[in-house]
Amino acid sequence: RTPQEYEAGHVEGSELLVIQGPVFSDLVAALDTAGEYVVYCRSGNRSAAAAAQREAAGLDVLDGGGLDDMVAAGWPEAG
Repeated sequence: RTPQEYEAGHVEGSELLVIQGPVFSDLVAALDTAGEYVVYCRSGNRSAAAAAQREAAGLDVLDGGGLDDMVAAGWPEAG
């Protein structure tokens, strides 16, 4: 998600990692490979790319789709 999208609404407790940001690859590389991660974006398009990059880095990732998908699945929204 973009910073503006995140501020408009996000999953409670989520952390913003901007896929178009210059340090996205570095941020992904710094994630704990023992963790489990759910990625989502505004509509679901960028989440697939972000999930693929994280899986390539050896992370256990679930593509949650868009924010509306996450909320519909029961994830609490903040913002």
